[in-house]
Amino acid sequence: MNDTPGMEKRDGRRDVTVTRSVTPVCSHCDSPIDTTAWYPIVTETKEDGSVVLHSFCDEACQAAWSRE
Repeated sequence: MNDTPGMEKRDGRRDVTVTRSVTPVCSHCDSPIDTTAWYPIVTETKEDGSVVLHSFCDEACQAAWSRE
């Protein structure tokens, strides 16, 4: 379980399910994301058809996460 209220860790790539409204954090570095400005998101479709949104604080974190 993640220490952030309302969030549950699902696998090693920071695949996170949000169960209630919380401040989003970067899927790579865990920094809070400023939602008043644009931020990158990657959409991942799992084998079971579920969709996971990965949010990032900037394009550098998105690129680093994509290389993992």
